[in-house]
Amino acid sequence: MSRRTAAGVALALVGAGLVAPALPGGKPPLAPPARLTAPDEANYMLHCMGCHLPDGSGAAGKVPSVRDSLVPLASSAAGRRYLVQVPGAAQSVLSNLELARVLNWMVRNLSARPVPRDLADFTEGEVAAYRSAPLLDVRAARARLVGDRRENP
Repeated sequence: MSRRTAAGVALALVGAGLVAPALPGGKPPLAPPARLTAPDEANYMLHCMGCHLPDGSGAAGKVPSVRDSLVPLASSAAGRRYLVQVPGAAQSVLSNLELARVLNWMVRNLSARPVPRDLADFTEGEVAAYRSAPLLDVRAARARLVGDRRENP
């Protein structure tokens, strides 16, 4: 590789933020190391956070908070089915495995309630089975499962 090409590659890497420029004297910069977002958290950010917000609190009257409902719903077969079948989950572009992993991440990171040690993780097979049947009345299903009579989906 020529010096000119190497310099161009170095500038491109610095410009893209993939490499930090060296300080005078060849010392590395004193920036903290980058924290890469875990794939499950990144999928939540890309596919769920727009409606449910960073902390899962939702938007009153429009999008329900998942903070108090995740553990109770994930603790029953009917609740697990609901979590997979809500339109945002069932119709997402995530694979069955990715959706299972996002749901597991949500339960463990967004729940305001303690997660029981024996709570089973969502599996790819479980998501595939539940996802194939659409949920027709989201509000009624949620009200039936969590006793939520508000006008939240």
